[in-house]
Amino acid sequence: MLDLKRENGIGFSSKILRDVHLIKLAWIVPLVTIIAAVLIHVLAGNVRDVPFFISEADHPGLERVVFTTGLFVSSGVQCLLALRLYVLFKGKARPRILLFASIIGVLSSIHLAILAFADMYDHLPLHIYTALVVFHGGFCWAFLTHFALPNPHPKGRKLRLISLAGALISLSVMTISMGRGVRQRRKELDTDSNIIPLDALQPWIDVAAPAEFILFFSLLGCLASFSWDIHNNSSQLEDTSIE
Repeated sequence: MLDLKRENGIGFSSKILRDVHLIKLAWIVPLVTIIAAVLIHVLAGNVRDVPFFISEADHPGLERVVFTTGLFVSSGVQCLLALRLYVLFKGKARPRILLFASIIGVLSSIHLAILAFADMYDHLPLHIYTALVVFHGGFCWAFLTHFALPNPHPKGRKLRLISLAGALISLSVMTISMGRGVRQRRKELDTDSNIIPLDALQPWIDVAAPAEFILFFSLLGCLASFSWDIHNNSSQLEDTSIE
């Protein structure tokens, strides 16, 4: 039975996933997943061009197994984290903002689970939709959760602000770059809605792909930044129990 209200973590029947481990899993699992999938994609000789989008590593083969499995597990962990942060801080934070952020976090996690199986090669429209929700939703969740906390830990706050700035800039660069490319290659895109002429769009991908990687790492930075806030909350609970 799932218990989100345990003192130091989430209860699964008699087992407890401690908060410190939950937050580490939330950013380490997707980090290892993407690095491993990209490396396998490169070493297997399946690279179309350099640079390439992260989703291109969701190529049929071993890289797809790693990509799909890792992101699906990540979606579950990040959903639990969004819910756990709400439970931990709802009594201290701005409740409406935190509730709204938590809803966005859960919805983004659900879309991440779908994205894990909706690869760009076979399910392009669904892939684009879920990717947009995951990126924009992940940013909004981190942004709203940050401003919902009344007294964030200084180190967590600093890392979060840097990560949010990096995410916003890279998201804007990626969107603008691909928007220009799509407009200039509109005729080729209209030939088949289920295929993106990536080679034709490569001049814009040269800008958008690195921005996507920066966006990915920035969002992981946002996730990791809440480690200090969770640790600080745990320390306060321990001090209260001692008194």
